Amino acid sequence: MLPKLPEKAVIVMDNASFHKRQDTREAIVRAGHTLLFLPPYSPDLNPIEQKWAHAKAIRRQQMCSIDDLFKLNQFI
Repeated sequence: MLPKLPEKAVIVMDNASFHKRQDTREAIVRAGHTLLFLPPYSPDLNPIEQKWAHAKAIRRQQMCSIDDLFKLNQFI
């Protein structure tokens, strides 16, 4: 992957353990790229988290399961 990136690319990674390996990090920096890690949990960066929060709120209000919400199309 590294040879195909544009010069001085910024590589954004999550916090998977293999992304944090020293040899991986060093290879990216040696190739002239910048490494940026996402915060460990970033619901603001993942729009689906807002949808799940909405579904869970309806579920609590209706006292039903997530499966029931899908069947009723209550939150889609």
